[in-house]
Amino acid sequence: MQSGIRNCDSLKLNEELALKYKNWCDKNKINDSVWGMWPRFYPEMPISDFEIAAAENNSDCAVVVIGRASGEDRENTAEKGSYYLTDDERQLLNSVTSYLKKTAVLLNIGSIMDFSWIKEYGDKINAVLIVWQGGMESGNAAADLLCGNVNPCGRLSDTAALKYSDYPSADFFGKADYNNYTEDIYVGYRYFETFARQRVLYPFGFGLSYTDFNIGCKKPLLNEKGIEFSVYVQNTGKKAGKEVVQIYIEKPLGILGNPKRELAAFAKTALLNPSENQVIKLLLICAALLLMTAREKRALKAHL
Repeated sequence: MQSGIRNCDSLKLNEELALKYKNWCDKNKINDSVWGMWPRFYPEMPISDFEIAAAENNSDCAVVVIGRASGEDRENTAEKGSYYLTDDERQLLNSVTSYLKKTAVLLNIGSIMDFSWIKEYGDKINAVLIVWQGGMESGNAAADLLCGNVNPCGRLSDTAALKYSDYPSADFFGKADYNNYTEDIYVGYRYFETFARQRVLYPFGFGLSYTDFNIGCKKPLLNEKGIEFSVYVQNTGKKAGKEVVQIYIEKPLGILGNPKRELAAFAKTALLNPSENQVIKLLLICAALLLMTAREKRALKAHL
């Protein structure tokens, strides 16, 4: 992350703190161990309130990076330093947000973790960006997003619940001998949409941008393959950006049951300048059309 900020012409790194951190890391080598046994988090460098207060004099914004090394063969655990923040991470956030007027948090993580602390800090934390595990170019990419050279346009690929216990798999995950998949067909956001919408902190498909968009949909058209949607997207803000169009369907409950809502199609626009617009065409493929009579198709078309 430090290299990314240094490589960005619009950002300036606090080199005094960066040198202190480098020296601390050189003296506190991390044992990365072997496959599947690496640390889930790295310890925080001790930093006093005096040092943070001094940094406030020549820094416009604090960037706090929180990382987790969960991944293949190294799942999260419902513990501090994995799914939850450590005490040191909370203390760092407490100190930084007490002295600096602007704080951005970068989450270098590979899976969903507890996000309840974002609401706890409220306006003290101005932005939270999940950069996932972007590899060797992650620092440069994150710096471009921080300074506004690039507008964030990603969307959550999972649901962030209010509490860990709100996930239907919470009582059955991580068993040594077996895992009981109690969710049935209601996996991920399908469960929350159907049974527990009030337990969602950040929904599947959620994401913010530096600009705003206006989205409208023309009357859907029925063709031989399915239902075609023409979605009009206009950038109504002041910065260039991309928007993600998402179409969800609600199917009849039926004897076997269905999730309340399911993602059926999605697409991302091109980079739209302020006032620029684009029409996105999405096709909802419907296998049932092959079994419909001409009369049923006409009835469906009239309903659309």
